[in-house]
Amino acid sequence: MPRYPKVSVITPTLNCAATIAECLESIASQDYDNIEHIVVDGSSTDETLEILKSHNTNVTSEKDLGIYDAINKGIKRSSGEIIHILNADDHYKHKSVLSQMVAFMTDNQLDVGHARVEQIDHQGRLVRIIGYDVQRSKLLRKCKVAHPAVFVRRNVYEQFGYFNTGFQIAGDHDFFLRIWDRVNIGFLSEVVAVMRLGGVSNTQVRKSYRESMAVALIHGQSPFKAFTIYYYELLKSAILKMKAGF
Repeated sequence: MPRYPKVSVITPTLNCAATIAECLESIASQDYDNIEHIVVDGSSTDETLEILKSHNTNVTSEKDLGIYDAINKGIKRSSGEIIHILNADDHYKHKSVLSQMVAFMTDNQLDVGHARVEQIDHQGRLVRIIGYDVQRSKLLRKCKVAHPAVFVRRNVYEQFGYFNTGFQIAGDHDFFLRIWDRVNIGFLSEVVAVMRLGGVSNTQVRKSYRESMAVALIHGQSPFKAFTIYYYELLKSAILKMKAGF
């Protein structure tokens, strides 16, 4: 297994001029040399494409079926052995993230390596840290894995398939449940990425939980338990919003 495999970073974009520069700069600052960055844009109408071009980014822009369609296109166009999805609203925590995760996966012969993510608000203030080392039974209940901190070997996608474009929010949850007990997975208990709140999974909470309920049902959860968890999570979300003053 090569010590320094190529890492393909895939970034789906759509009208993200306010955040994309920070994402690009965090990738450019990585101390890992063998990086390929591919941006798949969904026909942005703001200044996103101009910013991408000014950074000499490998970008294609065309209409797509949503974020998971864009991610799938990026994976198929990439050539790296290890693939990481870094959304336009996110950035790496420090300059050695890729070196750290590649070493972790290589040393432990992992197919998937995942870690923790800091969620911040629009002022850059820490809201919470997400990402847990979970068994599939816990993952079936709720997606406790932080997608911005998940690194996957190419052969996992080739063997088990890409993201289901029928989902708009919970496609990552579906993918994780599909592979979780079938590949070698390791968890690194460190923050490797920073995620700005405001994405679709944060602003469409009811839809997000509804899709996760559908994912759980597809992967074997009982209807009663799936519906119970759905309403419990909605209630918990409402209480947290009230406490936060929203």
